[in-house]
Amino acid sequence: MAKAAAVKKEAVMGFVSRVDYLEFRAACVDGAALPNDYGAFMKDYNQELQSLREKGISPTQMNIKPAALIAWCQANGRAVDRKSRIEYAKIVFAGLNFRVEPQRARPRVNE
Repeated sequence: MAKAAAVKKEAVMGFVSRVDYLEFRAACVDGAALPNDYGAFMKDYNQELQSLREKGISPTQMNIKPAALIAWCQANGRAVDRKSRIEYAKIVFAGLNFRVEPQRARPRVNE
């Protein structure tokens, strides 16, 4: 009896670079709850990635720039919090997805 193939679920996680971390943390209304140290932030981030993978979820990491996140939150009347960060990462990812049209066969020219 053949095993059923495991279906991977998809998720999007926002990623913040070391260079942007302090600005990002300061901009978040829940920033005080985030680690002071980028290394600790990355440890938590990697644990969350691993946890998702263990659950069969395939996370896509989207690089989040603080200024763009802040602008999006302001334009949409949202606080810069965990819920908004998740929603923003999904929107950025969705904006990068595009449909590739199948190539049509070209008619052959008689020689």
